[in-house]
Amino acid sequence: MYFGHADRDHALPAEQIERLERALTEAGVRHRCEVYAGAGHGCTQSDTAAYDEAADERHWAALLGLLRRAF
Repeated sequence: MYFGHADRDHALPAEQIERLERALTEAGVRHRCEVYAGAGHGCTQSDTAAYDEAADERHWAALLGLLRRAF
């Protein structure tokens, strides 16, 4: 599993990201959590004011890399 979190996403504060990562680790789930500095919620949605091109590119690179390794 891959999670790309925006550090300026008020809906998911750092404490909740840490809680998610801890729960996944304790459950033995293979995962990677990354926090995108300076990005807000919806940073990969190009048709919104929250769009962040650098975060979007980073997110797609991570997702496509995961798919390449998985299939």
